[in-house]
Amino acid sequence: MSSDSRATASSTRPAGARAVGAAPAGGLRVERLRLPESPDGADAVDFLEFSALTDAVQRQIWGHEDRCSPPSYRLRVWRESPYDSTSLFFVREAGRMVGRAWCRMPLKEDLARAQVRAEVLDSHAGRGIGRLLLAAAVEEARAHGRTVLDTFTEHPAETVPAGGGPFAVVPSTGTGAVPGDARSVRFARAAGFSLSQVTRFSELVLPPWSPAGGWADDGAWSALEEGAAARGAGAYELLLWEGVPPEHREGMAALFARMSTDAPQGEDRYEPEHWDADRVAALDAMLAAADTVPLYAVARHRASGAFAAYTALWVRGGKEDVADQDDTLVRAGHRGRSLGLWIKLANIRAYRERFPQARKVVTFNAAENAHMLAINEAIGFRPAGYDGEWFRRLA
Repeated sequence: MSSDSRATASSTRPAGARAVGAAPAGGLRVERLRLPESPDGADAVDFLEFSALTDAVQRQIWGHEDRCSPPSYRLRVWRESPYDSTSLFFVREAGRMVGRAWCRMPLKEDLARAQVRAEVLDSHAGRGIGRLLLAAAVEEARAHGRTVLDTFTEHPAETVPAGGGPFAVVPSTGTGAVPGDARSVRFARAAGFSLSQVTRFSELVLPPWSPAGGWADDGAWSALEEGAAARGAGAYELLLWEGVPPEHREGMAALFARMSTDAPQGEDRYEPEHWDADRVAALDAMLAAADTVPLYAVARHRASGAFAAYTALWVRGGKEDVADQDDTLVRAGHRGRSLGLWIKLANIRAYRERFPQARKVVTFNAAENAHMLAINEAIGFRPAGYDGEWFRRLA
């Protein structure tokens, strides 16, 4: 998932901006972003500048745009839904946006929780703008009765020394580390956050492919696909979808709910998510409105007809060359049969066949999730970076 998709909704206030709180020294003031109805409207100026600022922050961290998203995607996923709500804030200097923040709150589960984040352009760091923005996001959470805050920090692989290094900060899981001398880590710790978990951000650079010849990789991918299919295809059938068909929403809801409890979590544990057919339909509708194609590969047990495993790729309009690997789950009782490898490879093939410009898949996994990391490494994913997952309990 991209960093944008961590904040999956926003307020439905009218477009524009208004001041929040008192102005600090120097006259800088936090303003609240109001979303326009359309990215093409006359009232979308602030939103488009905010989106451009989001891209600039990502480029300064990563040096590329793999974790960026088109404005049309952001406008839809930041908008309020029955399941979550996000408030967005920014600071201007000399008429230009130089820092941003958000406060995202789930509305169905984890009603004591909020995700907050503040980011500032490097050229304006060290002047208190980040603290000002974070304070606005925290105050938003407090105003809605939230008592547990989450945030995350992003670290390209080359900035995380092997073995952690002398300044390493190790999470409560004991697996992975983030560089303690990184500015974002110092900022999180100074704000009272504790490191709960480290997530590996991995990328898969796809080999060349053609409709006539398939993968141009000396047969390695084909051999991997054939081996996985040989283990799974006897007892299971493979289903490939763009979006979840209505008749399968109830079955997929059970898998989505299981994903919320089966994925490894650190000290900061989340409540189980409650999924039903309506919530699955709402997710697909949101993605369609965000010009995003969800590709699903599902393994169905032939004897029982039960869904045993699924994986999903999100392909955003205007950024079809980089797909986000969303959840992958193999249910207990069906593991040890290479189903995870089988469905992932099938879905990547479906992505490549559907989108000729496809060149890369990116994904996130808990650093302690050795089994899924091994599957990804077998496919060819390589570490591109690490995210620190932080939490703080409010008094």
